Amino acid sequence: MDNIKKNVMLIDIDGTFVYDSSEVSKEDLNAFKEAEKYCYMGIATGRSVDEIAYIEKENDITLDYRIGFNGALIVDQKNDVLYNKPIAKQTLLALVDYLEEQQLIFDALDGESRLGNFKHEAKNQLLGLEYYYLESPYETVRNKNVYKINLRPDTLDNASRITKELKRRFSDLSIFQVGQRRIEISADNTSKGEALLKIAEDPSKTIAIGDSENDISMFQKAQVSYCMEHAPDYVKKTATFVVPRFSDAIAHFIKTQEAV
Repeated sequence: MDNIKKNVMLIDIDGTFVYDSSEVSKEDLNAFKEAEKYCYMGIATGRSVDEIAYIEKENDITLDYRIGFNGALIVDQKNDVLYNKPIAKQTLLALVDYLEEQQLIFDALDGESRLGNFKHEAKNQLLGLEYYYLESPYETVRNKNVYKINLRPDTLDNASRITKELKRRFSDLSIFQVGQRRIEISADNTSKGEALLKIAEDPSKTIAIGDSENDISMFQKAQVSYCMEHAPDYVKKTATFVVPRFSDAIAHFIKTQEAV
């Protein structure tokens, strides 16, 4: 079928396109290839752009947009940078002081590597990125150009408590509680929703697919959104449709296109 692309589709990685956070299933990969007949395709993730490129290489696909660090870095198909906003240095220094004071477990991403005092238990989920464990990473991180920090609280209650505390103390950061035990921190006014508005000429022709709190902003900005069934209820409530898997979202989307 020879279709004219008229939509922009942004998809999340973990729990969505890469359902198990390590590799794309055959069914979801085939669905992606069907969707790209209708859409300019982009991945929007809290991960780095290098990890997005790894997924492209491993699955022999080409994206029109790569949105890393929850919208803090956007590059196009030619790797031209469309938007670039690391955490401001003074804010980063204050944040690292807080992490050290509270002795929190975290890892930081500078666009080239990931490092921290978090002992990454699943290396196959690093998607080709080097990880450097440091017992005391604070001074190293202070001297980096950091796009995103992941905090790793040990319980859901602690994750919720720390998220509230961070939002109270750091109004100049974007802070998302993702899953039960991860808090993602990036520069102020960065989100997947803001990224969608930066790349889409016509927001009425946009589709977003995801499963986490950091996907809510693009659900709200997109014309149509699909949330994975395993997402928390407060995330699912913000999407147009709830589906079991990425391939189900694509099947539904294509059916709507063929009905036009």
